[in-house]
Amino acid sequence: MTPLAPNDDLLPLTGSVTSYSTLATTHCGRSVGRNSLTGVVSAVADGDTLTVAGTAVRLDSIDAPEISQTYGSQSKSALQGLALNKFVTVYYAKKDRYGRVVGSVFSDCTLINLEQVRSGSAWYYQAYQCEISASARNEYAAAQAAAQAADRGLWAYTATAPWVYRNGVEPAIPACSSTLPTWSSTPSAPLVGSSTPPATPAPAPPTVAPTQPTSCALVWVNGYYRDNGTHVRGYYRRKPGC
Repeated sequence: MTPLAPNDDLLPLTGSVTSYSTLATTHCGRSVGRNSLTGVVSAVADGDTLTVAGTAVRLDSIDAPEISQTYGSQSKSALQGLALNKFVTVYYAKKDRYGRVVGSVFSDCTLINLEQVRSGSAWYYQAYQCEISASARNEYAAAQAAAQAADRGLWAYTATAPWVYRNGVEPAIPACSSTLPTWSSTPSAPLVGSSTPPATPAPAPPTVAPTQPTSCALVWVNGYYRDNGTHVRGYYRRKPGC
């Protein structure tokens, strides 16, 4: 993801997110935001950001390597292969602080967000896991675990999570109170066709991620074979001295 500011472009701050309908609908058996956008993908900025019908769309639930990171350009190429010049439908429930639609991008019934994780072209962004259903959380987690185990895509390299690369900290992973998606709701907006806007809920306090020196960020170590022929799978570790 190419941030428009030096901080995390999806970090939830009070008043920074525009929420639309917080009611979910379904598409191909998946719970998704009730608002939709359709059109041809005319541009791909990086591995998790594209343009549909002139609208910037940030793929939800994933975080791709920055272009300047290892595997950043390959991640962008993977998304181009999945979406560029194709007709897609985007389901969403909010826009981020930069006015981008944050949603699930479908080509027919193929969820492109998930395909990026499956191919090892993006990380599952667990800091926002409560904005998807419990079944989707499990699917994303399983897709990432399979990509890691196979040293697929970015997992074949020493990988630093893009949110750590940007900010130097690991965000808190929230505990979800529902099996259904729960989106940010500050401020709220009426449903299309509704004459009465819903009441605006009280703002939630900002989420503060724990501080952690950049030098102590988790890094991915590739799998390798010992001299005796046994295979050691890739794993996370902290740099020496942390």
